[in-house]
Amino acid sequence: MKTLDTFFAIAYVLTNVVALVQVIGTYRWPTVTRLVFFVLFAMAAVVNIRTALDTPWVYQSYAYYAIPIYSWFILGPFDAITQPMVFTIAIGQIGIAASMLLLGRWFRLGCVGGMVFCLSIAPLGLGSAFPATLLMALAFYRLFKHENQQPQAIGPVAPKRNVASAVE
Repeated sequence: MKTLDTFFAIAYVLTNVVALVQVIGTYRWPTVTRLVFFVLFAMAAVVNIRTALDTPWVYQSYAYYAIPIYSWFILGPFDAITQPMVFTIAIGQIGIAASMLLLGRWFRLGCVGGMVFCLSIAPLGLGSAFPATLLMALAFYRLFKHENQQPQAIGPVAPKRNVASAVE
């Protein structure tokens, strides 16, 4: 049991350190921050899909760390629909991950999705490494604001064509 507690504590601290680095990264390295979010959310989707397929009952353990209304939902209605609900969450995580590689409205939509996701799982408490989820929501917000100020591509972008010159 002590080994599990030690593992849990290390994972909790590392998750919060990564979340803090993500917030700092939005100021200094927004492109790297986007790539890290891509990797984190893509990996989370894969882990959630595999867990839902192999051992869906492990999601019940989140009830012990969550606020009361979340605990009630996890131990009640969620129990009957664990797999479809987790698959839906994983699809959202894939969408957030993919949006980190895009520009414009798709990227901004992904940032909003990331903020909503992170704020939605914050009430899971220690189960979501709280306050890491709030820090990640802040990082998504900062990326959203940064994109509105100065769009930045993560790959080659074709130059915009002037319609007037194309007609001539």
